Amino acid sequence: VRIVQQLLSAGGVVVRRDRHGTRVLVLHHADTDEWRLPKGKLRAGESAADAARREVFEETGLVAEALSYLGVTHYFYPNPAGAGCISKFVFFFEMNPGDGMVRLEPIFDDAEWLPPSAAMARLSWDNEAEMVERATSWR
Repeated sequence: VRIVQQLLSAGGVVVRRDRHGTRVLVLHHADTDEWRLPKGKLRAGESAADAARREVFEETGLVAEALSYLGVTHYFYPNPAGAGCISKFVFFFEMNPGDGMVRLEPIFDDAEWLPPSAAMARLSWDNEAEMVERATSWR
């Protein structure tokens, strides 16, 4: 397998802890019919934590605080532009959403605040479910 591009991304496990319990924000991507966590590519010179904050804001409208680093996922997918594959690393952070309301970026058509076990079951990718478990299992 020939790797034609290496991507670095960052994202957040946005966790709300209040009188209703612990809930995690999951997003539904309209085009791919996937439930996922907010994430996106790092910009030149941007730290992973800064990218996670920016991406969560762009995708959800929430001004979220990065609390702790959860780890990195790594996966490959076919190059949409042709031959070979893309290698992608995603750095994840537990994030506090503050008091804002979710305002979705147009590529998403739904968002839900779910208890951790329901969020892990809903997510389309096991590596993202693992990050939810890391963010919520210690409390």
